[in-house]
Amino acid sequence: MDYYKELVGFLGLVMGENCEIALQDVSDEKHCIIAIANCHISGRKVGSPLTDLALKFIKSEVWKEKDYICNYTGKTMNNKILNSSTFFIKDKGKLLGMLCLNIDNSKLIDLSQEILRLGFGGGLKLPTEAHTDFSTVQPSLDTVPVETENFFENQKDIVDSVFKEFYEEKQIPTERLTQEEKMELIEKLESTGIFKLKGSISQIADKLMVSEASVYRYRSKLQKMKHWMD
Repeated sequence: MDYYKELVGFLGLVMGENCEIALQDVSDEKHCIIAIANCHISGRKVGSPLTDLALKFIKSEVWKEKDYICNYTGKTMNNKILNSSTFFIKDKGKLLGMLCLNIDNSKLIDLSQEILRLGFGGGLKLPTEAHTDFSTVQPSLDTVPVETENFFENQKDIVDSVFKEFYEEKQIPTERLTQEEKMELIEKLESTGIFKLKGSISQIADKLMVSEASVYRYRSKLQKMKHWMD
């Protein structure tokens, strides 16, 4: 991966401060970023974990069919929207890492909106959150539909994000969750690939207010249900 480390610094200078370049070594998913340029964009650093979408790329093995996936939406912890692309680094049928480019177009979009305002004298009604809309960006032909990628500074942020989304949807505190709801939450966490990261079981058990054995039991039940449905 040393060759790609040099490439990160090179691309960081060529692409400029509005493009983050991150090199991820998938052999250590908890501390996968081994080189990063323009890290002010996402706030991540060397040692930050894989994103939720990167974990799904690995779990789905999409890298076996695709060499890269381009122009999907990324979102930082402070809700900055990015135009993201990932190149899969492979050798002899094995995934070694991912080289990711995350472009922040917010300044360009804000500037274009301001020019339109000046040109139309305020008469043109513009979207109030135009900088967060990448609906017009079309993925390349050599890509697959993907959901939004969320960038996290550490493993805890990934778990907290899933729990936050789940509680906002259910409006139920942890202590009142039924077993079925806990299993539903475990299923959501499973889909992110978080259980591939060391220490995730303990962290999730604490947040669910259950034992680690219970988390293992819920996962086992879900796997049996999936096997039965298949």
